Amino acid sequence: MTKARQHTRTNSHHRRLLAATAAAAIVATLTAGCTKHSDDNKAAPSPSPTPTTSASASGSTDPQAAEKAKVLTAYNAFWAESVKAYATGTEKNTKLVNYSAKSAFNEALADLAKMKAAGIAKKGSPGHRAEATTLDMSGEHPRGGVTDCLDLSTWQTVNIATGEVRPYPSEQPLRYITVAEVELWAGQWLVVKLTPDGGRKC
Repeated sequence: MTKARQHTRTNSHHRRLLAATAAAAIVATLTAGCTKHSDDNKAAPSPSPTPTTSASASGSTDPQAAEKAKVLTAYNAFWAESVKAYATGTEKNTKLVNYSAKSAFNEALADLAKMKAAGIAKKGSPGHRAEATTLDMSGEHPRGGVTDCLDLSTWQTVNIATGEVRPYPSEQPLRYITVAEVELWAGQWLVVKLTPDGGRKC
């Protein structure tokens, strides 16, 4: 990852990765709503761990299937590294920077800072049912789209000091659609924007 690219990614990332009670502002952003993110740059991928991600990149008859599979791999890697970061409260010792850029990276950093201040972390991992739905290979940075059914029921917010689990707010949907934008930078697909849609349950 060049310094120039890392510099570009500084704006605002995935402030919607979590949802919680006491610190709902932090957690309920990635999980619940439909707020907008800003943009800026970043970079590279690898598959997902525990979460059940049913990744499908359209059947073998799809001429774009191979590239969509790469988009999905990057998306799964982004989540794998995000789960590590939210469990420890820091992106250090993770490869989050390799799989995300722009708002998807910067909002994550903002969330992690808020969580650290609130003394909370995430335990477990979310479930996924993701599919690479769009692909546009034109332009300087080709774009792909991923639609995911995100399941928060196996991803809990805990108080770091006491280990106490903080339940999600009653109005917080535990399963809903999340849409990701993925871009190709220097040969590497990167998640650049994540848009949760709490109104679309799945």
